[in-house]
Amino acid sequence: MAAIARSVLAVLTGMVVAALVVAIVEAISSQIYPLPRGLNAADPVAMREYIKTLPAGAFVFVLIGWALGTLAGAWTAARLAGHSPQLHGNIVGTLLLGTGVANMLMLPHPAWVWILGVITFVACGYGGGRLAARARPSV
Repeated sequence: MAAIARSVLAVLTGMVVAALVVAIVEAISSQIYPLPRGLNAADPVAMREYIKTLPAGAFVFVLIGWALGTLAGAWTAARLAGHSPQLHGNIVGTLLLGTGVANMLMLPHPAWVWILGVITFVACGYGGGRLAARARPSV
C-alpha cells in the first residue's frame, strides 16, 4: 500500500511541477505576446477568434512550455516514485498529453502545433523518466 501511495503522490507532484513550469513559460510569453486590451480571456468565443490571429512565435512558446513542463514533471515523478521511474515519467507524460489535447480541442491550434505537441508530450514524458532513471544510483 505504501508503494501505491508513493506512486500516486509522485505523479501528483510531477503534475504540479509541470503546471508551474508551464505557467512560468506562459508568463514570459504573455510579456512578448500580451492579450489585446479589452479581450475577455474568460470568453471562449473571443479567445478562439484571438488565437486564430496569433503569430507562429506565440505557438512556439506554447510548445516550449509543454516541453519543459512535461520534462520537469516526468523527471520529478520518476525521481520521487522509488520504483519504476520510467513508468512514472510516462504516466505524467500521458496525463499531460491528455490535457494538451483537451486544450487544443477547446482552442484552435494550427496542425503543426498538434503534430509537434503530441510528439513533445510523448518524447518529454519518456525523456524525463529516462533522465531520472539514469540519475538514480545503482545498487
